Amino acid sequence: MLGPSLHGEFLRHAVLETVVPHAPDVDIETTLTTALEEGAEDLTSVLKAVPQRSLLFFDETVTVRVVLRLSNCSENALRFHLPQLDIGLNAFVFNPAELGSAEPGPTKDLIFSGTVHDKEDPLVVVNIFEGDEESGNHVYVIWKIKAFLRRPRIRIQHPCVAFSAAATLNTTEIPEKSLQEDDYLPSTVPASANVLQPLSTDTSFKSVAPFLPASRLLRVVPATQKEAPVYNIWQQTQNPIRIVPAASARIRCTRLNTFSSRPTTIASLDLEATPFLGCDIVFDKADIVLFDGQAENMSNVEELQPPILLRPRDDVTLMYKLIPEYGPESYLSTTALVSMLDISLEGVINLSGDCQPRIAMQWRTNVDFSMPLNPTFGGPSQTLQRNNRPASLPVTPGQGGSSSSTSAANRSSYRERAHSITQGGVTISFSGPATVEVSKPFQWDVFIVNRSNAPRKFAMMAIPRRKRVDPRRHVARPSSSSVSSRKEDRLAEAVTDESIIHAMQKNASGQDADLICLSTELRIGPLLPGTCHSTELILLPLATGSLHLEVVRLVDMNTNETIDIRDLPDIVSLDRSA
Repeated sequence: MLGPSLHGEFLRHAVLETVVPHAPDVDIETTLTTALEEGAEDLTSVLKAVPQRSLLFFDETVTVRVVLRLSNCSENALRFHLPQLDIGLNAFVFNPAELGSAEPGPTKDLIFSGTVHDKEDPLVVVNIFEGDEESGNHVYVIWKIKAFLRRPRIRIQHPCVAFSAAATLNTTEIPEKSLQEDDYLPSTVPASANVLQPLSTDTSFKSVAPFLPASRLLRVVPATQKEAPVYNIWQQTQNPIRIVPAASARIRCTRLNTFSSRPTTIASLDLEATPFLGCDIVFDKADIVLFDGQAENMSNVEELQPPILLRPRDDVTLMYKLIPEYGPESYLSTTALVSMLDISLEGVINLSGDCQPRIAMQWRTNVDFSMPLNPTFGGPSQTLQRNNRPASLPVTPGQGGSSSSTSAANRSSYRERAHSITQGGVTISFSGPATVEVSKPFQWDVFIVNRSNAPRKFAMMAIPRRKRVDPRRHVARPSSSSVSSRKEDRLAEAVTDESIIHAMQKNASGQDADLICLSTELRIGPLLPGTCHSTELILLPLATGSLHLEVVRLVDMNTNETIDIRDLPDIVSLDRSA
């Protein structure tokens, strides 16, 4: 077992750098060996021999190499410390023009954070100095990390990405600080000489031996403090790389004016190649998945079937017909019929023969399948023209169309998986599994859209349903202890007999929880006007049957306005053995 001092010396003169090779499968071992043989000394000049990327793309999964250079490292120390070494990598997007400005700090956003897998063996390259064996060696340890560069949450005019690596040595041994904090003389250290040692034989000193250390008379030179052990290092230099979006995607849903009882919704997916690159993009995957329904592809042309080739500035639109599973009677309900729509796109950018970055875009949105009150309202006639004429009359809870009992009966057909409500300037959608298992946590996907004209910030919490207290009132009876035999005593009658109170307390039983929300409080926002946010509520069923929440409460953090959502999806809990 190595001592604490040796643990702290492993990273004493270590240097950490990152490099993004132009070709992900480059033979970096041969490249570094050739650069070292040609006389490259520092780590920066060694890594310059590796062809690197000069342009990165958002939504790309890029291969980053983390290089750690150790000085005078033995083979035993390397084998012992490598399993205890944790390598982390962060990627920041910022505007390099703000670095030289007078502002307090540049605007940046973290777009990736990850660590090296424990089971991954790094590449080791050893460079032994020739001619002088005492000079030592340099050991290059190289890890490979795949980083997904997501889009930043803030708007940056000229974005650049910089990778920052960190290495941490995790040791179970605690450094020995007793030698520095102990006021007593350490062991195996000789004591100072006694100047009055010749007087120890004097008979005048009977019981006390004279003692005067030489350190009290001589000038004491303070011992040099040892350097603190090094257990973590960071990358000192950063090489910013320009990053741009390679493609943009947008989906729009349009409800056609139809006279049928089942409206038709058309989804158009727009794919556009940005002009920032001078190469082609091939989208080999374009999938749309509709919860509680199916999405039928209406683009049957061969050129619009994956793989789809896009050149710079090309714009392609894919058409889908969204068919929900709701029956015709569900559209008569006054509650909004909203389903979730998942969009996933994947493509390859043909930069060169050895460099073909892959991008992936995936997001979720909601689709409103609610039917207007009178779809036959149609367009305006020639005799009556009016600006901003609505295509149909809105449906409000107070207007006729179906009774409350009919709405409640029809609502059960689609509330098992998804439900939505619009109130207070926001639209909230809940979606979850149709059936759950007892004692197995499940989640509700919550999708909220800010439809107001001001930024909003919310706090969401779920309140479980509790059993109602028995509302029966007991008739006031005269207490046996308050009955007086003398009529002249003016005593008030007891409100409730003490025997009744004792019986109620004895027969009272505890309220067992049937459903527990493991997400105590969710913070959402700030949401700008027209933006959306997706989160989840984790629930735990503890009983079988139909379970319910009392309410999901949404609190506006700016105005303290409270919205109680009581119409929630049904939860059917089944036993595992069933």
